This record gives sequence, C-alpha cells and structure tokens, in this order.
Amino acid sequence: MSWLTSLPVWAILFLSLAIVGSVSASSYLFLHSRTGEHRERTGLAAAAYMTALGSLFAILTGFLINSEYATLRQAQSLVGKEAAAASRLAWATEALPSVDTALVQHRLGVYLTDSENSDFKAFGTENAENAQTSPGFESLRELQSTAFTIASRPYVASATANAIEQSMADLTDVRSELLSIADSEMPIELLLLSVIAGFALIINALFVALRSGGNTVYVAVGIIVIVALDLALVVGISAPFRGPFKVDAGPVRTMATEVQAGVYLPWVGPGQAIKVSSKTCVDDPASCVRVNPGDPIQLAALLRIGKDAGAAGLDDLRGFQLAIDYLDGKFDGEDGQLLGHEIALYEVDDKCSPDGGQSGAGQLLNDKSVVAVVGTTCSGAAKAAIPLFSEAGVLMVSGQNTAPVLTADPEPDSTYFRTAPNDLIQGSVVAGFVGGQLGLNNIAIVSDGSVYSDELSNVFETKIGSYGVSRTQTFESKEGSDYAATVAAISAGGFDGIYMPVNSPVCENLMNAIAANPGVKDLPVITSDGCVLAAVLPAATKVNAYGSGPDVTALEKQPFYRDEYKSAYRSKFGQAPLSVWNTSAFDAANLIFDAIQRTAVTADDGSLLIPRRSLVEAMQSVDGYSGVSNKMVCMPTGDCAQAGTIGVFRAPAWPVGSGSQTAQPVFSKTETLASVVRKK
Repeated sequence: MSWLTSLPVWAILFLSLAIVGSVSASSYLFLHSRTGEHRERTGLAAAAYMTALGSLFAILTGFLINSEYATLRQAQSLVGKEAAAASRLAWATEALPSVDTALVQHRLGVYLTDSENSDFKAFGTENAENAQTSPGFESLRELQSTAFTIASRPYVASATANAIEQSMADLTDVRSELLSIADSEMPIELLLLSVIAGFALIINALFVALRSGGNTVYVAVGIIVIVALDLALVVGISAPFRGPFKVDAGPVRTMATEVQAGVYLPWVGPGQAIKVSSKTCVDDPASCVRVNPGDPIQLAALLRIGKDAGAAGLDDLRGFQLAIDYLDGKFDGEDGQLLGHEIALYEVDDKCSPDGGQSGAGQLLNDKSVVAVVGTTCSGAAKAAIPLFSEAGVLMVSGQNTAPVLTADPEPDSTYFRTAPNDLIQGSVVAGFVGGQLGLNNIAIVSDGSVYSDELSNVFETKIGSYGVSRTQTFESKEGSDYAATVAAISAGGFDGIYMPVNSPVCENLMNAIAANPGVKDLPVITSDGCVLAAVLPAATKVNAYGSGPDVTALEKQPFYRDEYKSAYRSKFGQAPLSVWNTSAFDAANLIFDAIQRTAVTADDGSLLIPRRSLVEAMQSVDGYSGVSNKMVCMPTGDCAQAGTIGVFRAPAWPVGSGSQTAQPVFSKTETLASVVRKK
C-alpha cells in the first residue's frame, strides 16, 4: 500500500473520489434497474439503518484518523526530541578540549545531515529496516564511537561524560522509536471495515434516494463525497514519512546547519558563523577548491625539513602528522579522514630563508588543489611567502613563526595566521630574566641576520634597558661566517653575558666557538627557541647555556596533553620531542581542519567545494579555541596566541631530547601580547 500513501494530496483525493464515485454511480444504476416496484419498501428499510451505518462509519474512520494523527504527532515530537538531544550533546562538548569538541560536533553535524537526507527517505520506503543500512545509521555509529571514546577518558569530568553519554542515549532512543513508527502499518482490518461500512452507508443512501427522489439525491451525493474524503484522509495521514501529511524534518535540518556552521563551538558562536552554500562557488568558481569523490584533500607543509635542518621543522611536521592521526578521535597511528576524504600532505622545505619561502610558495601554488598550508618554520621564509599566498587566497597557518614584523599591521587581504606566540612576549620575558634574575649589566647580542634573529634581538634590547643594564652591543654572525672571530670580538669587549637568539646551525657553531675561547667560555649564554633543539643540546652542554621558548612543562597541567598527546608523540615517533613547537603545529593543523569543516559544502555530484575566502574568514572568527599549546583568539593581524608562558631552561635540562621528561625551567613567566605592547 506504500505506493498509495506516497501519492500527493490531489492524487489521493482524485482517486478516492473517482473510485467511490464510480462504484456509487454503478451501484445506483444497478439498484435503479433492479428495485422497480419495491423501491418504497427497500427505501424504508434502508432509512432505518442509516443512523446505525453512519455511526459505525464515523466511529471506524474517526478511530483511524485519531490513531494515525496521534502517530504523526508522535513522530513529529520525536523529531523535535532528536534536535533537542543533538543540542544537548553539542552543549555538553563545550567542556572538552577544543580538538575533541570539534570532532564530536563535526560527527554530530554529519549524522544530522545524513539522518535528514537518508534516514527519513528510508523510513518512507516499504521496508523501513532499510534505515539500518543507510548513511545515517553508519554516521550514528561513528558519532557513538567518537563520543563514547572521548567521554570515557580520564581527563573528561564526570559531569561532562554523563551529559555526553545521556545525550547519545537520547539520540539513539529517538532513532529507534522513529524506526519503530516507520515500520508500523495502519491496521488493514480496520481500514477494510471502514471501507465496507462506508459503502454500506452509500448503498443505503442510494436506496433512500431512489425511494424519495427529488432533492434526496443530493443528500446521497453528499454522503458519497464525505465517505470519499474520510477514506482519503485515512490513507493520506497513515504514512508519517511519505505522502501528503508527513513529518517535517525542519528541526533536524536547522540543527544540522547550525552545528556544521559552528554555532555551538565555543570559539565561534552564532554571531561568527560563516554562511556558505554551493552558490558561493558558483558565483566565484576560481576561488574554490573542488575535491572529487574519492580524492584526497590536499594540504601542504612548508617547513624547514631539508637534510641540514637540524630537526627545526621536522618537529612541526610531526605535530601536523599527529593532527591528521587524531582526525578519527584517537592516536592510533592511522591517519583519519576529513569530511570523508583522506589527507594528502605535500611537503616542501622552506630552507629557513627568504629564497626558500618564495620558491616553496611558488612550488605549492603551482598545484591549484592545495587547500591550505602549515608553515613556515622560519620567520624569514614566512615574510617572503606571505604575499604570494595572500595574493592567491591560500590559507597559511604557522606553528613556529614568532617575528613581530609578520603581524605588526593588519593587512586586509592577508591569509596568514600563526599559533606561535609573538616574540614581543619572549623578548620581554627573557629581558626580565637576564636583567632581573641574572643581573647582567654588559650584554653582547648576537644576530644571525635573519628576520627572526634581528627582530628578537631588537625586542630584547628595547626591553632590557628598563632593568638598568648599562651596555649592550650587537654583533652579526651569519651562517658560514667566522664564528671564532665573532666570539673573539665579544671576548675583547668585556661583556658579562651573551644573548644570541639565532637559528641552528649558527647556534651550535657559536657555542662551540665560545667553549673554545677561555675568555668567554664561562659566561652565561642565553639563546632562544630557534636553538632549543635536541640537535643543539650537545653543544649547549659545553657552555653555560640557557634556552628560552614556550614553557612546555606548563602543558603538564593540561589533561589532554598529559594523558594523550605526550605519550602519542613518543609512541608514533619513538623519541621525545625535538623542539618546543610540535604542539603549536598540532594546533595550527587542527584550526585548518576546523575551518574546512565549517566552510566546505557538498555539491550535487558528491564533490566537496572549499571556498578559499570563507576559509580565511573562518580563521578570523576564531575566538577562544583551547589548543594544546595555547588558547587561540585570531586577531586581524594574524596573531592567534594572545598570551604566552615563556620558560628559560638551563642546559642540559632542556625540554627536548632525552632529558625532556625531567626538565624544569629556572625561570617562567606568562605575559599577554596586549600587555607587552603597552610596555613599549
């Protein structure tokens, strides 16, 4: 009977009126030819049964209409309950680490979309059990797996875990009830009795009309119409997932749209949700990346990963790889998927130089399928690459760039962001340590001529003056220069400390030269995050070396890092972190994933459309993303880390390599970017 209940209103009405009318007309002609002189007697007899038959028909159809309407209302109520349960689940995830919040809410959005698009269609088929193999069923299983796995972890508060589990139970129960309703059928026996009672009523009305003639024919016609309409209503209302009176999936559709737009994400919210549709790419197809069904989403890493990199960019790459691993909600060594697509990672060396940044950007931009870039490692490479990526509209997020010049002024067309804290913070904190804690008065500052080194040197020199330092002098020692000559000049200057915010390999070469010079080998040597690498540590132990950078020991207070991330790094790569930047790169990658999930739309042919401009807008809307490395609020300048906890570690107890498990800072301070800017 599903074909009948699936018809539109006009078709059901037409069929009902046509069938009841034609049967009634045929019956009238037959009775007219057969009753003859018995019309009076049969008419009187029929009139006696009119009330009883009318009451019987009214009772039967009334019961059916009431029953089926109640079922329709129950189904509609369940749809509302499903949307409410989804809303409770979304709100419950707010207390999770942001990477987990995004995972659960993304899977929730997929389930709600699949539920509307596939489940409701499956419910409307003749065999509602088809819903057990629909995309909605599969996406519910994925949602359950992710939600329950995360809720069971020790870092999730019991109240949050209970709220997630209860919301999931409510979603599952609602789906089961909807399936039960869809699988139920209207009592066919009652329908047949109603049809029989209706035709009996019509036959009696025809007998009365034949007896009385005149206007009583109109009464019979009215009864015929009423019977036809009642039966049409019974049929039309009996299928809540198909036909004219079906359940409105609007609440689920609205909830799906809101979840996918990020309305329930704590770092987005209703006011910052990006409105995107397939029309966005129709209007400007050149600015959209199309990912065909079965093809991977192409992302890129522009990092210092060449043979002479000294692991500076390799740790960034590892953070990126861990983010891809965690796309399925667990660190299991297997890459997860993003929006049902694999991630293809295009790796290019930034060579820690402007030339490397420029050539690397050009190489990546030749591939129009690249959606976004994590990088660069070095600020000098970034300064050269940013204009190229921005002109092409390609999103670029760095987990290690720190030079203030990169985000000094907001650029309206910039596509650049960074999760690493601005060196205005590091320079200020280290100045406090050198001038306040070590009490140095005459400081030699060494720059390697890179953007990073020059910028951090300038910040330090500006800030150190407030601590009563009597003299500073800057020396330049580029890669490949005469390091011994630089150290000799410092030795001749009578300094009581050396500050050298340089990159590897300048860092270890200078340290080796310092160790070989009796005049300076015992001086405090303060270096920065560009040198806090496992590869530099052997040279650092030869001198009285301190290294500054993000205080990764502070991350131990963060349950996700302590219980999941740290062990996952060691398990995947077989060693301790090589630098202090892998968590920032992990956050950079996850912010890109979040932006893609909030802006990508599925085309009619199943391909994925990713609007580049919307992707950048999604990054600009980030306000309060709780990353592993920091809390992110992305400003128009591109700075997302609005504060930084900078630690100073004394070699060999640096937070990298084999000693990282026990390393503790000798000095640590948290500063906000706003506060150090005000102190200028």
